This record gives sequence, structure tokens and C-alpha cells, in this order.
Amino acid sequence: MNGRHDVIDDGVVYINRGVIDKVGPAGAEPPEGHEHTTVTPSGGSIYPGLIELHNHLPYNVLPLWQVPENYPNRTEWGGRRNPDYGRLVTGPMRVLGEDPALMPAVVRYVEAKALVNGTTTSQGIALFSNAGARRMYRGVVRNVEATDDPALPEAATRIADVEAADAGKFLARLHQGRRLLLHLAEGRDTDARDHFLALKLPGDDQWAITENLIGIHCTGLLAEDFSVLADHGASMVWSPLSNLLLYGRTAEIAAARRAGVRLALGSDWTVSGSKGLLGELKAARLASAAAGGVFTDRDLVDMATRNPAVMLRWEAALGSLRAGARADVIVVAGAGGDAYSTLIDARDSDLSLVVIAGHARYGTRALMDDLAPDARSETGIRGLPAGRAVNLRQASADPVVGALTLAEAARLLTQALADLPGTADRARRAPAEAREAGPRWRLALDEIEPTGAELRPRLPLLRAGRSVPSGPVIDGADAGLAEGPAALPSLRLDGLTATKDATYRRTLGGEMNLPPGFAAALEDLLT
Repeated sequence: MNGRHDVIDDGVVYINRGVIDKVGPAGAEPPEGHEHTTVTPSGGSIYPGLIELHNHLPYNVLPLWQVPENYPNRTEWGGRRNPDYGRLVTGPMRVLGEDPALMPAVVRYVEAKALVNGTTTSQGIALFSNAGARRMYRGVVRNVEATDDPALPEAATRIADVEAADAGKFLARLHQGRRLLLHLAEGRDTDARDHFLALKLPGDDQWAITENLIGIHCTGLLAEDFSVLADHGASMVWSPLSNLLLYGRTAEIAAARRAGVRLALGSDWTVSGSKGLLGELKAARLASAAAGGVFTDRDLVDMATRNPAVMLRWEAALGSLRAGARADVIVVAGAGGDAYSTLIDARDSDLSLVVIAGHARYGTRALMDDLAPDARSETGIRGLPAGRAVNLRQASADPVVGALTLAEAARLLTQALADLPGTADRARRAPAEAREAGPRWRLALDEIEPTGAELRPRLPLLRAGRSVPSGPVIDGADAGLAEGPAALPSLRLDGLTATKDATYRRTLGGEMNLPPGFAAALEDLLT
């Protein structure tokens, strides 16, 4: 996935201390220091690890929502006006995210879910403590918001509420140099587009947009809007399946391509999206075909490798297989035909190895035994293809998640979701001294609670020389569950992979907003 899109038909990747030392044809001289290195046959095709630029990871314990109507914009499905949202999303997440025993299980499970779907980099998980401290969870999957690596400049996915509401402060924030990944124009109506138009400043072609803005979704934009994004150097994250499920349409990708906007992929969350990037690539192929064949398979693979690396300014370290790059690698079964189609066609059962920073984290027992013989990997995990092992142990393990196994996390979450009212009641009856002893971490669910951080710009719209609100606004106070925990239903823990989750596929088949034939075609690609 370099700039020339070179494909090596029979190649070898040499890795040392988390860095790629050499990529070249099999049979060529090994690099210095690898004269006695044992080469492990992968039995498949080797790609850079998949980089995801949009996800709400904590919510990926929740099952796919059977969307009941076609919504015009984000505010119509995400607040108190939609009782299902409180019962099925915010209510359950409050229960899980504030329970000191369940919050670590959420973190462990959703990170493993990203991993077993080929994702090696995603957006991070924020934690709050009862002392008011906030930090990012650092796990085995890379975190765009906390990289601890000078070659991987950290991005932000939240801004202070004052910056979100003031054009001057928002533009100043963009000029600080960090990439900002923010929701933009979420929906299909004029209210959604108004959130973009509010970035227009007084003066000719003056916008609160720079190369540091990465807009998420952009479903409400028109062709001329993509030209504005491109002219100001901004880029975009595309989440086609979630867009189609909620709004019955996705972004005008043909217009985005014509304008020259660089795109990356994000699976959004399992409530209304894919289980991971391996699935989202398939949804993107179908959406591209429905729009007239906008992208080739190579273009789509770019959106999960090279493009996000360039957008984050990581291209020297990630997104391609090259000497000196960080050793984030995935392997899928099969080594014939078109290399890009092979990846998009791959089912999760075809994913045979995931390596992050040189450490084998997931794969077939044979490859894991060869590459991580001392890892004490977990096997026999329900929801994974047969014969797979997961290695989540790390020397710098987060103390909150620590030694919690994936199997134990799945067990705890399965029980808690099956009896959410009881789970909430047990947490409420816990002794006060146990609730308050020492730092007590919880998930920072910014989409639910007002925390002083925003996920989207909320600038006033300039019309006829005056400022007007740029559409309805949802905040944490409006997103809660008015009826209390007793109104919560019994839920099923969402499965780790699509091939092993018949309920997910059945729900997908009944989604009302998908184009005719889309669900059946996607299920065929997934299984």
C-alpha cells in the first residue's frame, strides 16, 4: 500500500522490535541481523493493519438496532424524542459504564472486537475518575488520541464546548496543529447541512476549515460543499452502513471524489453499523456500486490503510508495508487474484493473523504458536472462528483492565445485559465505602453526559448579517432515560464476528432503510 501500490506476489516481511526491517521478494537476501531469522509461512496475503478513524468503541457491546424510521438528522434519533434510544442505548451504557466491575469488561471486550475484525488502530476510549481526572485507555489496539509515539502525532475527537460554539475560537483551535476528527453535517436535511454552513465566516471564501479538520459522516453536504472542504485542505471519514441504516442514504461520494476530498473509513458503532473495518469495507463496496461504481477495490483498501495514515500525518510510520514503518500487519487467507479484492472479499473467518507493534495479537493457533509461543493466548472464545487464539497480555497493561480475560469480560457482560434492572440495582446497593474508596474509573460517555467536551462544532449560522442557531442541538441532559433502570429491557451481548452471529445478520436483513437487495448482498459478503 505504498504510493505506487506495489504488489509482491511472493514476499516476506522482516520485523524486529516492533519495526519492519525489510519487505521484499521471498528468496532475496535477508537484511542485516536477520541471517538466522526463521521465516514463518503465513499461508495468505499480508497487508498493513487497518486504520479506523471513527468509532464509538464502548457502545460495541450493544446489538444492532432495528431502526424504526428514516431519520432526517442526528437529533431526531438521539434524544428524548426517541424512547428506543434511551432504552436500548443510553440506559444500558449508563449501567455498564458506571459499574466498577463492568466498565473494565466493556473496555476489554470492545477492544478485542476491533482486533478480531482486523483493526489495528481506532479512536480511543476515554475514562473519568471520581476525583475528576480524565485519561485515555491505552490497550493493544493503537489509539489515535494517545499514541505515545512522536512518529504518530495525536489527533483529537473532542473540543471544549466554548470552541464548538464560537467561530473564532473554533478556527484558533484548528490552527493549533492537531488533527480534529469531528462529526459534521449528520443527516440528510437542511438542518444537517446548516451545521456545515455555520463554518462560513464573514468575507469571501473565509471558512473555519483547515487541513486539520477531518469531518465525520458529511451526509448532508452538497457537491459545492465538498469543493469547499477540498479547497481548504479538509478530509472526511465515511461510514456508509450506519448512514444508510439511519438516514436511508450516505454521503455524496461521487461529488466528494470529483472535488478531490481524501476519504477514510469508520464503522461508527454496532448500534447502527458494522462490527469492524473488515465488514465496513464490504458495505463501502456495495454503496460505491450503488452510486455508479465510484471507487475501485484498491481505492477502498486505501481508505482503511494509506488514506487515514496520510490524513493523520502518519504515512512514514503506518498505512503501508515498508522498511522503517511500525509493524502493524494483518494476514487473510488466500494469495491469488487481485490483492485488493482478496481483502474486501475476506470473511472474518479468513482473517488468520493480526500483529500490532510486532506482537502477534490474534490469529490461527498455528501462527500464534509460531509467533507468540509464550503469550498464554486465550482459545475457545465463543463468537470467534474455530481454531483462533487471542493474546491481550501486555507489559504495560492498563491497571483498570489489567489481567481481565476476554472470556471473563464476555461472561460478565452477558449476565449484566440480560438483567439490566438487576445490574443497576446491585450497583446502587453497593456499600458507599466500596463505591468511593480510591480512584473509581468510569466510561466517559460524552454522547450521553455533558462533560464540557463536544464531538461536533455547533457554530451559529450567519444569515443576512445575523447569527441564528444552526439547527437543533442534542446534549447529555436530553439523552437520558427518563423512566429509570426498571424500564430497561434484557439485551444480548453483540457477537464478536459476523459469521458467528446469526442474530446480527437477521436484524440486518430486516432493516427498513437499506436499499433493495443491499442487506442480502452484504450478508453474502460477510458469510
